[in-house]
Amino acid sequence: MEKEKINLFMVLLKLKSYLVSMIDNRSEEYDNFNISQEYLSKKFPTAKEDIINILEDHGIYSDNEIAFSDKIILKFREIASEDRGKISLINLLTNLEIEARDSVLKDSGRSTYILEREKKLNEILDLIFQLATNWALLKELEDNVDDYSVLNEENVIRPEEEENLNKLDSTTTKAFENISNLTKQYIKLLTDYYFTYGGDVALKDFVDELENTKQSVVQKYVTLFKKFGLDTDWLSKYSK
Repeated sequence: MEKEKINLFMVLLKLKSYLVSMIDNRSEEYDNFNISQEYLSKKFPTAKEDIINILEDHGIYSDNEIAFSDKIILKFREIASEDRGKISLINLLTNLEIEARDSVLKDSGRSTYILEREKKLNEILDLIFQLATNWALLKELEDNVDDYSVLNEENVIRPEEEENLNKLDSTTTKAFENISNLTKQYIKLLTDYYFTYGGDVALKDFVDELENTKQSVVQKYVTLFKKFGLDTDWLSKYSK
């Protein structure tokens, strides 16, 4: 499979979305990959067999499992994470539109300083990939929430769809938390990298902007709370 040309995680999420739209209830009829193969044949014909093999290698053997398993998205993330390790860093950087430069070129004559710098840079790049993956997941989740919400508003939502909507709300909250945690890790690595490897001026400007961002968020909350007549005194400590 030409992994550089497809995002495996997004392909699996789209496959699940398609199966959910096609299968109303779990049935022995779907204890196979017939519908998955039809979908992949149309959308990703050259990768179909590889994707089916990957699913089976990870203990997934039917359309039923993909459509109805509560933990399938977490499983997909695990599969994509393993797959990510097989993608060359050069292709990853190209996909993220980051200049690769010489960060992945090995040279036995390099100093410890350069090797350590490369290690830190690769940690940052890995976090960027994780952020991109989690943002893609969040987009897919929010699209699904929007679809189910429309059905709910029109009073045509099925019981199993309403249950999925509740689960999606919880999963979306978790996705926001994951993005926040990854962003905090990214900022820490970024500031350490700037401090250690010559980005002092940029680091000062960056830290100043973080303070501006903090004050901006506080002001947004103050405005929101005042609009609804709520107490804003507790926010004062965050403006210092």
